[in-house]
Amino acid sequence: MQRGSFAGFMLLTAATVWPADYPIKELTAEQKAAIDQALPDKAPARPRRARKVLVTHIAKRNGNPVSGHPSIPFGNYALIEMGKKTGAYQAVINNDESVFRAENLAAYDAIIFNNTLGVLFDDPALRQSLLDFVKSGKGFLAIHCGGGATFVQHPVYDQFPEFGEMVGGYEDGGHPWLPNEVTHVKIDDPKSPLTAMFKGPFEIYEETYQFREPSLRDRLHVLLSVDVSKMPTGRKILKQRQEDMDFPVSWTKTYGKGRVFYTMTGHSPDAFKNPLLLQHYLAGIQFVTGDIQADMTPSASLKGAAK
Repeated sequence: MQRGSFAGFMLLTAATVWPADYPIKELTAEQKAAIDQALPDKAPARPRRARKVLVTHIAKRNGNPVSGHPSIPFGNYALIEMGKKTGAYQAVINNDESVFRAENLAAYDAIIFNNTLGVLFDDPALRQSLLDFVKSGKGFLAIHCGGGATFVQHPVYDQFPEFGEMVGGYEDGGHPWLPNEVTHVKIDDPKSPLTAMFKGPFEIYEETYQFREPSLRDRLHVLLSVDVSKMPTGRKILKQRQEDMDFPVSWTKTYGKGRVFYTMTGHSPDAFKNPLLLQHYLAGIQFVTGDIQADMTPSASLKGAAK
């Protein structure tokens, strides 16, 4: 498997809003072309109405903006162009935290966290409006560290525990397997429309997360997970993960009346040049906007689930 270049930075479009001090660079024509070639030709479902999704990639350390994951500009470009090409949604990128005021979120069907990092905002009202947005029946999708590592400022994980409850878990304890290692992925729910693009197990280069909550499948409908039988052993693994060796890659869950989709993939720019992963993301977006119906039953409650 050939790994892509980490070069390039932020794609700027007319619909994009950035902090004044955030570094912006353009993807090269070659990088854009690689993504364009991998984009799905059409959406798996026809949207019931025009959909608008908010994409943010705020990345902070110690309260200061940082460039974040090198895959961010690739993800931004892919999310924008995938919406345009398929007609499934319109993506608007905005890193101004004021967009999370309730009156501003009202314009959107779903929120996408593209590799957000750190404590995005401290304002309790903004945190509550994010939770209320999803709980009211809207959608939330997180890519890679946009889920488990968001609102985390190591080593303090508990300053916004409600966010972890919404997403389904908090990343903790380091990475058992690193981005330069092949991750073997198995299909836990082959009947889901969110996994229909995968015809069997597959391999990717990925930075693997482990989540600190016990019994993850009591709260998550796991779509994909790491096939640990094929992974190197002897790694730093949390005690609760040593007990079940369960490392979900993608999942769905409910939050109030809302829909949540999380995928651990997306650390590398290669993820956004991978046709199957882009189809997975597109199906996930249509799921959180309400245009695709998918099972959100916790995996442990399914018939035949291991007890």
